[in-house]
Amino acid sequence: MTEETQKPYITIDDVQINIDDLPEEAQGIFGRVQRLTQKRANLALDLEEIQAGINFFTNRIVNIVNGEGEQESAAEEDEAKSEI
Repeated sequence: MTEETQKPYITIDDVQINIDDLPEEAQGIFGRVQRLTQKRANLALDLEEIQAGINFFTNRIVNIVNGEGEQESAAEEDEAKSEI
């Protein structure tokens, strides 16, 4: 079974045009479009990762504020008992 290598193409007016069939200037522009499309995809992934980091650290702050106050008061009570 042979695998066909799909060449890059652009769709204009519902017609798929192979990059090799484009004029030289259009091929250069097509290359730029491909690079920019890849950059956009990478930026979208970066934004998702950044948002996940923000969510993690925000939740961490909430957990520290909510949980640490209880832990500190329990530790202070233990210290007070041991001093008696």
